[in-house]
Amino acid sequence: MKISSLIDIVDGELLNSPSISFINSIKTDAKKVKTSDLFIAKKIEDLEIAIENGAYAVIYEDNFPIIDKEVAFIKVKNLELALIKIARFKLSILKIDSYYCEDQTFDMIKLYQNSYKKPIFLISKNIEKVFKFIDDIKNGDILISKNQKLLDTIYPNSKKFEKNIDKNDIKNLIKHSLFELSFSYKDIFFSKLRLSKLYINSFINIYNFFEKDLDVSKLKLYQNFKAIFIDKNFEPIESGKSNSFIICQVNENLIQNEIHYLKDEFKYAKTIFISKSKISYLKESEQKIIKNIKELKPILKNYNFNCIYLVGFTYKESFEALQNSQNFKTLF
Repeated sequence: MKISSLIDIVDGELLNSPSISFINSIKTDAKKVKTSDLFIAKKIEDLEIAIENGAYAVIYEDNFPIIDKEVAFIKVKNLELALIKIARFKLSILKIDSYYCEDQTFDMIKLYQNSYKKPIFLISKNIEKVFKFIDDIKNGDILISKNQKLLDTIYPNSKKFEKNIDKNDIKNLIKHSLFELSFSYKDIFFSKLRLSKLYINSFINIYNFFEKDLDVSKLKLYQNFKAIFIDKNFEPIESGKSNSFIICQVNENLIQNEIHYLKDEFKYAKTIFISKSKISYLKESEQKIIKNIKELKPILKNYNFNCIYLVGFTYKESFEALQNSQNFKTLF
């Protein structure tokens, strides 16, 4: 891309007069910059690394000094808006299928994105992450985001990924536990899926999108409403081998539905809610606050419970905080 064209796209100002006139790729990670790349600079330290690695141009919002006269220094008023404009320009010349979806569906698609017949590129909520793969997107590829607003700004006229599921198509539903179920869908029987009923619609939508070609065993890696079963010493044990477990969630958009589901489906058991910060839709008496995951195991010793719903800490970091042996085998 010509630097003059880039300046027009982002409505930027070239602050010096370098001899180079084009850039090759766009990078947001200074360590991955190669010769002839454009670097998106937020910190002066990263800018220096990018130039050392061969950047031909830098775009930035802050008042950075021009430390290399042979590198194009392009200043913009709003860096995030500039990134959106670049992404929109690069995608505008392509014919791709783009979809927005719900958070829980997005997380499940991650398990299967490399198994589809066409390349699938996923955008979470950060425009910078688009530039990790934007040069790899080709005509006919698929773009999926859980951020509809962001997707609409860079590739308008996207479609909703989820379709309404006819409840009559789901039959023979058996909930073996909160975390495992069996059911029939359009004459196909799914036996003991490692999945909560809460997310069955996401699974069916993905199943239909992938044209019934899914490895259902991958659902054991799905992190939403996934339990860490623990023994009497509060150490992780094999799934289903205990009546006590911990459910971890860091996605604020999923917490309320999961809590409501847990209260409805597990109402006769003792559940304690532990969070990094106050949960507004829970009573004060229902929740405990911890700031560090290291506080989890000690606090568990003070309560009798069947379920701990843990907010603000990932499954992985919670599991590691609970386990004593580094040789414990698990499935992440």
